[in-house]
Amino acid sequence: MQDLDQYPKVFLQTGDCFLGVRPTFVSTVLGSCVAVTMCEPSRGIGAICHAFLPDSATFRHSGRDPQVCRFVDTALENMFSSLMKLKVHPDNIVVKMFGGATGLMGGTERTNLYDIGGRNIQAVRLWLMNHGLPVSKSHVGGNQGRKLHFLSHTGDVWVKQLTRSCKEG
Repeated sequence: MQDLDQYPKVFLQTGDCFLGVRPTFVSTVLGSCVAVTMCEPSRGIGAICHAFLPDSATFRHSGRDPQVCRFVDTALENMFSSLMKLKVHPDNIVVKMFGGATGLMGGTERTNLYDIGGRNIQAVRLWLMNHGLPVSKSHVGGNQGRKLHFLSHTGDVWVKQLTRSCKEG
């Protein structure tokens, strides 16, 4: 790992997006949430989201104004349109996806019923497919959380799987 102390640091909360036009070291922690990075390394521009739910449609129809980056669909649209405003060509965007763990609640019925992690992964894949953006790397699914570090200007990502700790009696 390179010397990362030279870069400003940002911790990405659930429902946040970050667009880096200057080199920045971004960290976040994921469970069933997904993080997607989009980077144009030759220009040193990168974006990342920490999306919580797959689809904003139910909130749009309710008349509420949802937090844009809380949902996979609106987070990806926000990041992509921000890159387009900076004149990044879609063919030059390197996309990576992470997270979407299942089974974090401990019960299989709840996991199978809601499967937010799996639905988040599918929502990312569908959005990217519809926009012609291939995934260059991914680390998704499973039943463990992840700690993620993203270097915005290079698109480099480091992932550490988190282990569950359990207190006995």
